[in-house]
Parts: sequence; structure tokens; C-alpha cells
Amino acid sequence: MLIWQRHNPSVAPTVFESCNSTWVFDREHRRFRRILKGIEVDEHAVLTEWRPYFGLEVADDSEAFTVLLNPEGTRLIRSWRHTGDCAQCGGHVTSELSLEDIESALA
Repeated sequence: MLIWQRHNPSVAPTVFESCNSTWVFDREHRRFRRILKGIEVDEHAVLTEWRPYFGLEVADDSEAFTVLLNPEGTRLIRSWRHTGDCAQCGGHVTSELSLEDIESALA
């Protein structure tokens, strides 16, 4: 399934949990960042910088997703959504994040 973003300020961000990160997609501004799990600085979660993206592909038959980094789709990042019986990490997630951490990632 391919998810394309359109400008709509009332749309909530898309959030995916992977084994090592929480992925936050700001669909209004077509950008994403990650909140790294298990790493804190001064009791705050570590965030990556916002990066533009051009599409988000979510697999219908697995937990995989692909972030398109350029309009041509030749630069991309692939990852997997974490599940309780996760095939990627054996069900061991690094840590959980609070809603406050996720909300601060949108600022």
C-alpha cells in the first residue's frame, strides 16, 4: 500500500514504533524524524533532525514500511513496525516512550 501525503492541517501525524525508534511523520509538512529508544540526554529522549520525505509505503503482507527520500524513489529507508512477537528483535523492544516525548518531537 502506498500512502501519499496531501496538505491538510487537521491530519494527525503518523507514528510507527520500530524496535529501536519511534518514527513520527508530519504529513502536513511532509517531513519525518525519529525518537531513539533507550538513549536519553539530560532525561530527555534523543530526536533526529526533521527530514523531508516524498512518500511512505506500508507493506500489506508484513510490518515493513519504506520511506521515500526523493521524488524518484531511488533513495529510501526501510524499517519494520515492532510487534509483541517481533521477528526482527525477538519481541524485545528497547524501551517505551511517553506521549510527552512524542508530542515534543512534533515541536
